Amino acid sequence: MTPYEVPETVVRRFTENGCEVTAIVADPADAQQVLYGTVTRDGVLIGSYYCTDRARQSGWRVVTANGEHVASHGHTAELDHAGDAIHLLILTPSPR
Repeated sequence: MTPYEVPETVVRRFTENGCEVTAIVADPADAQQVLYGTVTRDGVLIGSYYCTDRARQSGWRVVTANGEHVASHGHTAELDHAGDAIHLLILTPSPR
């Protein structure tokens, strides 16, 4: 793909641990790169996740419903896989 081509994107949804996970996937027929996603519980946003290194599909960050990045030891946490970000969000309590 040249830098000027816009990849096809699709929306994928599934349910995990009572939460609806929505992912935006680029180039679904070939590379299947997840760009970002959201997690909701009972229609309420728990948070979102996005990839900082699309070429390697690594460096996932999580943003909670209140707009804050999940941090570890004072630094924005980067997770290795999208599944790790989803797992973290589905275990997060619903905002009140």
